Order: sequence, then C-alpha cells, then structure tokens
Amino acid sequence: MKRWWAILPVAVFAAIVVIGFQRLTSNDPAPASFASPTRPAPQFDVPGLEGAQVKLSDYAGRPVLVNFWATWCAPCKLEHPLLVDMSQQGVEIVGILYKDPTGLDGARDILVKDGNPFAAVGLDPTGDLGIDMGLSGVPESFLIDADGTIIKTKRNYFVEQDVTDFVAAYRAEKAKTGAATGG
Repeated sequence: MKRWWAILPVAVFAAIVVIGFQRLTSNDPAPASFASPTRPAPQFDVPGLEGAQVKLSDYAGRPVLVNFWATWCAPCKLEHPLLVDMSQQGVEIVGILYKDPTGLDGARDILVKDGNPFAAVGLDPTGDLGIDMGLSGVPESFLIDADGTIIKTKRNYFVEQDVTDFVAAYRAEKAKTGAATGG
C-alpha cells in the first residue's frame, strides 16, 4: 500500500507534463492573445515624439487603437507593415514609444523609412504608462472605445487574422459612435 503513495507524485507530475505539452502543441488559436476584461483606460498625457503632448482625451468620442512599441523590439518590426495597413483602412492609431533608449531620432528614422501608421506618438521612457495600461510587454495594443473603455487587447504582435479582427472591431465601434452622434 505504501508503494502507491510513493508513485502518486510521479503520476501527477506526468499528467501535468502531458496536458501542458498538448496545450502548447495544439493548433487552436490562443484565446489569451485577445483575453482582456473590459476596463476603463487610464487617462494619459505624455510628451510626444514631435514635441506636442499626446493625450487620450484628444480621442474622446471616437475609438482609437493604442499601440506600445519600441525600436529595439523585433516583433514590433514584424507588425509595423500591418499597422500601416490598418491605418490605411481608417483605423486611428496612437503609438506609445516604450522604454526606448535609442533616442527619438531612431524612432523618427523608422517611421520615415517604413511608413508612419500613427496619428501621434507618445513617449513612455520610464514605463509608467505601460504599467497603468496593464502592459505585459511590447508590442501590445489596446482598442479603446469612444467612452474610454479598453474593449480589446492584443498581446504580442499582429498577424493578418488579427488585423481583420481589429479592423472589424474598430469599424463596429466607429459605427456605434456615428449612430450615437448622428454622424
């Protein structure tokens, strides 16, 4: 009888390993990439890349996508063309340059060379805004509705399907805003 008790921890550990392996190798899209409870977006007022302040309140009454990025971030470079595509589809995007030690010229160079999808770029050199937003890492994007509520979060970089989903969600919010304002 005592032998079974000795085997029990090994059996439990083996079961956890098997379940973990199955979840990691499944082809199901990770629901956590969009998992985010709706919550009020923190109001921010940060210095901008071009000098003027960047404020969330400037976008009140309409949806906006807030994208945290950095010049040192390889996945940010992967998603950049998709952000440009989203902006060309009418999505208003505010970029937040997160803890970027390369200086402002590096960010400006990227935006000139690769295209600028952002209506404005705010600076978060200390990461305080990222903490307030609930940032887990860059890149990360938050779709904020006209009332200032975070309604959709994308952790990690965008891929084509994400663009389709976020553009559709943005347009749905834009349509609600237009109906609410009579526009």
